[in-house]
Amino acid sequence: RVSYWPQLVLGFTFNWGALMGFAAITGSISAVPICLYIAGISWTLIYDTIYAHQDKKDDIVAGVKSTALLFGDNTKRTLYAFTA
Repeated sequence: RVSYWPQLVLGFTFNWGALMGFAAITGSISAVPICLYIAGISWTLIYDTIYAHQDKKDDIVAGVKSTALLFGDNTKRTLYAFTA
């Protein structure tokens, strides 16, 4: 991983279906699927950052980056901002 934000990229890709599914059914995009997409990205970032904390020592040895390493001791406070 060359970026500290792989969890954010995961959120973009995992939740793309919210936009695609809505557009496929309705033929358009409105605020509803966009809000769902943003909420899904936030949720993915939160849970995967928490999960990434289990691998911090291995990530450091391997030289890969993650939001767990980026946020460090401020993870709880930082993730709280993504819940607002």
